[in-house]
Amino acid sequence: MQEIILKTTHLNSETQVMSLIKSVIESWDDASLEDNLNCFKKYIGFKLKLRRIQLGLTQTKVAKKLNVTFQQVQKYENGKNAISICSLIMFCEYTKTDIDWFFRPLRKMNKTISIRRKI
Repeated sequence: MQEIILKTTHLNSETQVMSLIKSVIESWDDASLEDNLNCFKKYIGFKLKLRRIQLGLTQTKVAKKLNVTFQQVQKYENGKNAISICSLIMFCEYTKTDIDWFFRPLRKMNKTISIRRKI
């Protein structure tokens, strides 16, 4: 996981971000329960970044539409902070992106988020 975080610093091409998405998906199955949620946050963040880059948007423009700082958008895109479902929907509306664009690939690969429950 640490390796993926370090690679995200200055990635601005679709190809680079797609490579990160692939790395997260490949590490997902071997992830511990604790790392499983981090894989999900990174995956969603990288997909946010990919879509933003595809549309030629800056983090500042996205931040203004989501009513957050561009630093918060950076944290979403790097998987440090999870984006709320409300903000994700706002992002989808702003970018005219079907929300299923984020989740369809995960379903096709049977990727799930494991949550440890205390009994």
